[in-house]
Amino acid sequence: MSKVTAVTKDNFQQEVLECELPVLVDFYTDGCGPCEAMVPVLDEVSVNLEGKVKFVKHHVTMEDVLEDQSWIVKKYEVMGFPTLILFKNGEVMKMFIGALYEEELMKFLSDVL
Repeated sequence: MSKVTAVTKDNFQQEVLECELPVLVDFYTDGCGPCEAMVPVLDEVSVNLEGKVKFVKHHVTMEDVLEDQSWIVKKYEVMGFPTLILFKNGEVMKMFIGALYEEELMKFLSDVL
């Protein structure tokens, strides 16, 4: 069972930036094929790394991007989907735009494991 939870602009600070564990945030949007391809990969890896890395997803709308309605999208310059950002101690450690296979995602996370 997936360990990926949803976050919003209202709880992002608490759930991501203040988390004691490293946090991988998946920024995704509707109708995005690569975003959909990441779902089973994130589900699998989130279960395997439970207690080591927290996995969350943040839904981004067109209004968030075009009308600056999300401080998160603006601050972290999320422009492509999916965008994966790895946070540790509230700071960005790594960023990747696009989909990854399970092995590639594990390599992406290796700095915090």
